[in-house]
Amino acid sequence: MAYKTVNPYNNEVVKEYPNATEEQLQEALATGHDLYKAMRKQPISDRAKILHNVAAKLREHSDELAKACTIDMGKLYRESKGEVELVAIIADWFADHGEELLKPEKIDTIATGEAEIRHQSTGVIMMVEPWNFPYYQIMRVFAPNFMVGNPMILKHAANTPTSAQMFADVVAEAGAPKGSLTNLFLSYDQVTEAIEDPRVQGVALTGSERGGTAVAGAAGKNLKKNTMELGGMDPFVVLGDADMDAVNDIAWRARLYNCGQVCTSSKRFIVMDNVYDEFVASLKEHFAAVKPGDPMDPSTTLAPMNTEKAKNKLQSQLDDAIAHGAKVVYGNQPIDLPGNSLCQQF
Repeated sequence: MAYKTVNPYNNEVVKEYPNATEEQLQEALATGHDLYKAMRKQPISDRAKILHNVAAKLREHSDELAKACTIDMGKLYRESKGEVELVAIIADWFADHGEELLKPEKIDTIATGEAEIRHQSTGVIMMVEPWNFPYYQIMRVFAPNFMVGNPMILKHAANTPTSAQMFADVVAEAGAPKGSLTNLFLSYDQVTEAIEDPRVQGVALTGSERGGTAVAGAAGKNLKKNTMELGGMDPFVVLGDADMDAVNDIAWRARLYNCGQVCTSSKRFIVMDNVYDEFVASLKEHFAAVKPGDPMDPSTTLAPMNTEKAKNKLQSQLDDAIAHGAKVVYGNQPIDLPGNSLCQQF
């Protein structure tokens, strides 16, 4: 089975999930399309009430959602708790502001008569989301599309299936109509099949360039609206006149938050020579102070990598860099811990 929760701290399989059947996909498409037609007649204010309830249910289940997130992909439990609160805040914001955002906008025109821009639902949306923020990546698509009246089908990452299903269950518990968000453990071929279906009118993907190329290709071929967020990494540039107190406080935290598995966790630091020694010394001091361990333990400050494959890839990249002349200032020592813990190094 492709979808399984494997605890990154010890690489133990917690739960496996069966792949979605063709019948399940077709049922989700039919249910979503019927709901799309029904929600076009529903007052936006009704959906706002439901979305507020989603936020309330997220907070009500915060502990169990955070634990599922941590065991799925390994981030520190307190970071998982913060993510749950963040998505609740997002839900409340769109519930509060969605109706205003969707009001028709009158535009000036020299033509006879009046003109306005209207915002309306389009149909079922296919979501393809990554593992690094299991709940946030769903909510940032779900909240605005739910308010406008677009039902959604979710294909989440293969290593965060429990988080995906729990989020969908919370949405249902909050009173959202069936089909508002349907989580399916789809194959890539099934994602393409969904995109090609005329009932699907849009695709939202956050992921790799490889995944984006495949999904955007299917969307383009079938003239479906799509959004692609394919990562990328800007360098962290420290100029000679920078406020070094602020730089030294944020650089290490930006690098280690979510074990550095964030598109904003700069992996390249470009530092002017007059502040270079201070920057390196500060980074070394902060890296040396972190404590790898069980991400469920409040005393742990450095989480494991999300998968064994990710850990091994990162280590191989480091080994290759050293072989080509890179100098290790700190780290690159084995850690006596199970699973995917990796010594922070630079």
